[in-house]
Amino acid sequence: MYITLTNIAEAHKGNKIAINTDLIATVFETTSDRGSGVLENVTYVFCPPHGTWEVQESLTEVVTELNALNWNKK
Repeated sequence: MYITLTNIAEAHKGNKIAINTDLIATVFETTSDRGSGVLENVTYVFCPPHGTWEVQESLTEVVTELNALNWNKK
């Protein structure tokens, strides 16, 4: 199963990405200085061994979507 999120990394900002939910290990949210001196909320989706995706959806939005997928698997 995949969830679709919005990439917030500068080089790919606004592009949609689909992430395999079986690969997601952790999700966390923080405020980050994106280099312009402006703080921005960023959610990090860690998918080892591939790395971390930076997305614009909040931690709550990502976890809610993951939980809904897992609920539908039952």
